[in-house]
Amino acid sequence: MVEMSDRALGQVIDIAPLPPFARARDIVADALPLLDAANRALPSEIAQEHVRVETRGNWQQFDPDVTPYMIEPLNTAKSRLYSSGAFVGPSQAGKTMSLIAMAAYPVIADPSPTLIVHMDRPSRDRWVEENLDPVIRNSRALASRLGRAREDDTFSRKRFRGMRLSLGYPTPQWLSSNKYKLVCLTDFDHFPPELGVRKDAPEGTAFDMALMRIRTYMSSGFVFAESSCAWPVIDPSWTPSVAHPHELPPVRNGIAKLYNRGTRGRWYWECRDCSGLFEPDFDKLRFDVDAAPMTAGEQAYMACPHCGGVVERQHRNEFNRAALKGRGGWLHETNAGGDVVPMGDSRIREVETASWALDGAAASFSNWPTLVARYVEALRTLEDLDDDLPLTRFYYTDRGKPYARKSSADDDGLSLERLKQDRLDIVPGVAPEWVRFFSVSIDVQKTSFPVQVTGWGVDGRRTVVERFDLAVPPEVDGEIPKRSLSPAKYLGDWDVLCALSQKRWRIDQTDFELRAFALAVDFQGEPGVSDNAEEFWHQRKAAGEGSRWFLSRGHGGFRQRDRVWHLAPERTNKENKKKRNIKLLNMAVDRLKDSVTAALLRPMSEPRSFPLPEFLEDHHLEEFCAEERTDKSWQKKQGKVRNESLDLSVQAQALVEHKGLLRINPESPPNWAQLGESNPHCSRVADVPAIEKKQPRRSRRIGRMRI
Repeated sequence: MVEMSDRALGQVIDIAPLPPFARARDIVADALPLLDAANRALPSEIAQEHVRVETRGNWQQFDPDVTPYMIEPLNTAKSRLYSSGAFVGPSQAGKTMSLIAMAAYPVIADPSPTLIVHMDRPSRDRWVEENLDPVIRNSRALASRLGRAREDDTFSRKRFRGMRLSLGYPTPQWLSSNKYKLVCLTDFDHFPPELGVRKDAPEGTAFDMALMRIRTYMSSGFVFAESSCAWPVIDPSWTPSVAHPHELPPVRNGIAKLYNRGTRGRWYWECRDCSGLFEPDFDKLRFDVDAAPMTAGEQAYMACPHCGGVVERQHRNEFNRAALKGRGGWLHETNAGGDVVPMGDSRIREVETASWALDGAAASFSNWPTLVARYVEALRTLEDLDDDLPLTRFYYTDRGKPYARKSSADDDGLSLERLKQDRLDIVPGVAPEWVRFFSVSIDVQKTSFPVQVTGWGVDGRRTVVERFDLAVPPEVDGEIPKRSLSPAKYLGDWDVLCALSQKRWRIDQTDFELRAFALAVDFQGEPGVSDNAEEFWHQRKAAGEGSRWFLSRGHGGFRQRDRVWHLAPERTNKENKKKRNIKLLNMAVDRLKDSVTAALLRPMSEPRSFPLPEFLEDHHLEEFCAEERTDKSWQKKQGKVRNESLDLSVQAQALVEHKGLLRINPESPPNWAQLGESNPHCSRVADVPAIEKKQPRRSRRIGRMRI
């Protein structure tokens, strides 16, 4: 420390010493690795010698026998025959560790600029901190080459002796200008489909832009992409051909599309009984799909398609290690088609991209009982709810394959003509004899409350019993105000809903009538709607009806936490800074729309069907057809404005699911789903004449209210 006195003040100032001057020999020593000839060892050999991997809390040397199927993709990074590689497989299959080992090769054996691209900046930072940094710290060869300066070890750059490892995310800035010998793209299916400074000026996919970055290094440059699938099949009618046995179904973007333009390699096992080669995919697992999920999983085994030889789950890793040693392994498609050959065979497809696809059943870290149990549970959800999201997740993350929606072909059939084909001959206010409980769903519009009364059977069948709009304000001092109803402005206008909780509807061919066992009103709308809805619910609670009334809120997109959940809202009232003292019935509306549209297309006599009554007018039927399904959500069709009937039906579906529709035992239904004195919502009507069937009639208006 240098001491300097200030004569004027009599103070002594301590100044830290300046850092020492850089020495020329240190700079030369740091740059000398650039002059070394590239190591001829394969990346897998370098990884086995110098890279350490965490295994159950212990750090051990990289072992090729743990994920044998990743060795060929790892070594292909040194190939002069291919400029790129694409690996598609399930989650937790060892893809990430192999990518790190691939990036470690230039650090140790061939100093050259390298880039790893993650799907976004926060994910990159977490990945560097949780995956990459621990490997560097625990691998002596990597840690000793890492620079000691603060700027040498950041989230965006690791400067090693003689080279730099850049860490970015998919933006034009990261994939432009700079030169790299190796570019690795991880979780590729979560990248934006197109990159560009502006949306109207796309520059291409991240993969294609990465190929431009390695051109300086000519045949020694390499781009590697790995990911699980996340893009759906665009042609559900697609089937594999004899000429292209390894081709994956067509998708619009993502890793499966890259795989299809490559060599299309699949992992094979050799049967111990007949020596035949077969791909160990999930379709070859044998189990009882009708058994309980865990029971089906425990009984699962794989059968050789040639001789029926049994492969038990404990033999999977043994077969994988044998494949690495030549008894199976990666086989790729040929130029002529219809045949498969190993890498290096002259007949292999002549393309610039080497590609591999691994089924989850062969992945080292998969578990067959868990895999089968998830599949069976996903099938049950699809059968019970017409919700294929769990099955989609199973295909993407557990199997590592694109998913084709089985109902995609039917979505286009939801039209006005289709809905008119199979309809119930009932009159408004009278439900079919199979109805056992009613729900009331209420939307909030600028000048009205659209209302739909839905009758439900214990088997999930439902139909519209009444559909009308409440558009006239309630009386004030015996007179109806001369204005439009306004739910956002006037709390008193919500009083028009009160009578709905006590209104009753007849069950045809019986002397019973029922009131609604649950009612839901939309919580969202123009400014003021939420506040008035909250106050209305508190009024209903004070009147003793709080358990029957619900405030609903929709959430778009298929990736929601659940189909329905009943929780207090997270946001507070910004004006008074108080938390809302209510719970909301939250709805994953797009997933519920799948269920509603599937029910509309189901034959009338089947459980969970949704036949519509004859009295519904065409404009109400058209509201059921106002939207179309896209990859991300349901969207209004061009030219369609009104979709209230669909929204009200979704609201009704969410309401009865929350109340227990899916838990009903038809042999012993709960009291609210029975006709009789045990049902608190049921009453008997004495001496009621039979209801005559009437011809469909047009709705009429009383004031502003359609009935």
